[in-house]
Parts: sequence; C-alpha cells; structure tokens
Amino acid sequence: MSADSGTRRSIALLLPSLKFGGAERVALALADAFVAAGHKVSILLMSAEGEFLAEARDRFEVVDLQCNRTRKLPLRLANYLRDASPDLLVSSFWKLNLCACLARVAHPSTRLLLWEHSPPSLSKQSPSLLYGVSSTLLYRLATGIVCVSRGVRDDVLSLTTGLEDRLVVIHNPIPAPRNLPRRSAKTRRKRIAWIGRLDEPKNPGLMIETLAMLPDLDLVMAGEGRLRADLERSANALGLDARVQFLGFVPNAYAVLAEADLLVLTSDREGLPSVLVEAMHAGIGVVATDCGTGVRDIIRMPEHGLVCAKRNPEALAAAINEALSRTFAPDHQRKRAEAFDPAVIAGQFLEMARL
Repeated sequence: MSADSGTRRSIALLLPSLKFGGAERVALALADAFVAAGHKVSILLMSAEGEFLAEARDRFEVVDLQCNRTRKLPLRLANYLRDASPDLLVSSFWKLNLCACLARVAHPSTRLLLWEHSPPSLSKQSPSLLYGVSSTLLYRLATGIVCVSRGVRDDVLSLTTGLEDRLVVIHNPIPAPRNLPRRSAKTRRKRIAWIGRLDEPKNPGLMIETLAMLPDLDLVMAGEGRLRADLERSANALGLDARVQFLGFVPNAYAVLAEADLLVLTSDREGLPSVLVEAMHAGIGVVATDCGTGVRDIIRMPEHGLVCAKRNPEALAAAINEALSRTFAPDHQRKRAEAFDPAVIAGQFLEMARL
C-alpha cells in the first residue's frame, strides 16, 4: 500500500474496554479525526463495557471480541484481521500490544501501530524485566510504535533493545470543545477543578490534603474510582465537606472546566495528561505535579501554567496560590492547545503507518 491521502482507509482501534480513562478518551478523539478525514473506523474491545460505550456506538462500529482472558486475544484478533482486513490496526496497552503483534503474523498486510500511553517502568501492569524481554521480541513485528511524550519514548528505549528506529513521539489528539459552556454569572469563591480517575497513580488524596491549606478555595473533583469513598472520608475528617464537590463520572470535562478558575493535576506518573490541554482549550491556567516529561511537553512555564514537586502538599499549595495570582489570557491558552489538533495527529499516525 502506498501513501495516498485521498484513499479511504479501514482503521481499527484495539482497547480493553471503554471505561473512563485518558487513553480511552484520546482513542475516541483519534477515531473521530479519522472519520472526519473520510476513513472507516471500527473500535475493537476485549469487553464491550464502560462509560464511553454508548457514545462510541453512536459514532463508530463497535466490535465486541468477547475476550475475558488476554491469552485468548491473539486468535480472536487474528480471526478479525482475516475477516475484516483493515488497512491499519492501532493497539493500546502492553498486553494488548503483544497480542496484536502475534495476530499480525497471520495477517501481515495490515499495518500495526502500537500506542504507548505511559512510561512502562512505572506501571504495575508491566513489570520492567518482563516488559523489556517481551517487547524486544515482539514489538519489532509492528509497523511502528507511537509514544505520547519524550519521556515515554525514553522509558521504552531504556527497557528494550533494537527498537530505536520504530519509536516516534506523537502527542495525544485533544479536540477543542464544539461549544464551550458559559461560565455562570453568579458571584462565588475561587474554584479549582480536578479531573481524572480516583486511583493511586493520580494521587487524588494529595488534592484533598492540599485543599486544607487553602481556606479561600473550593474544589470540584470529577471522576470515579476505587478511592472515592476514602477521599470522601478524608474530606469529612478535615472539615472540607462544604468546600469539596464529588461529581462522579462527567462525560464532558469542559462543563467542569468552564466553571473553574484553575485546573490542578496531582498525579505521581503520567504519559501525556490530556486534561491539561483541555483546560487550555477552556482558557484557564493549570498547575501540575512534575510527574513525567509529558507535563513539560504541554506546559511552557510560566506562561501557560506551573509545575511543582509531586507528593508535596506545601509545594502544591504554593503553586496554586501563585497561579491564581497570575493572569492567563484565554486566547493564549487556546493557542497552545491547538498544537494537539486531532486532524494533525491523525495525519501523523497515517504517515507513520505509511498509508
């Protein structure tokens, strides 16, 4: 297949499910960009479940592989490639990537891009030694490997051998809102927003602990996860009930960001945190912990936001106070966010796949 921007391609994106998460959101954004460019897109799921499933079914073909064990995936995926013959398969997450490499052996005409969303050495799901050996052996069967930031690329390189020529940094596609909700005219206290999964890598407890040091601020937390009950208990114990609002899963992050004065990211590790770009699309400033080079790939200090030490409530409180004392021009923030235009990112994926 030769590269031809005018050719309609068949593209499949492989994910475990469509549960709420950053990788799932950017995968759907990439799928939207492919469709907008005139290509046919299918979403392949090991299990058809999750908060994003309904909206995905409204926009794409969703294929439920009905695969409750990863070891069953190579055969089911190989059967799909044989029957559907997509031009390109984009796979996310280490174990699925390995399965996609094995499946491609039976159908080498399908181009395969492996999408690395976070540093593998920091993930409990991919032990470094096992990741390094398996990826060194199998990732070479892919057409290319997409890393969402320089830090992710460097991490993959540090664990593997012989993949240098296959690794390319392509940032996540982050769409601008079609209609940014208007901020309420009601006078209120300053409000900070926190958006993400309520689990350990995002360290949401740091946000609650830091809020106790900021008596003049309110907090909105959007997201679900297994730490929610613990966070609610912590907020209650610190006397923050009246100042913290737990929204649960919110399908449209911009509805939250439109009412916020600042977005705060408290993660211990990230690949390329999309929510920072979404905050810039909303025209507000950002504060993030120094949890990976992806943060600094997005934030150009101090003009777009601030970066502080991770796991340090005093440093985070100081950064929040400093950011709120600054003026972040909305148009300037949105201009920075344009660097993550999904149409551009989709073109980079196709160029890497030589389509």
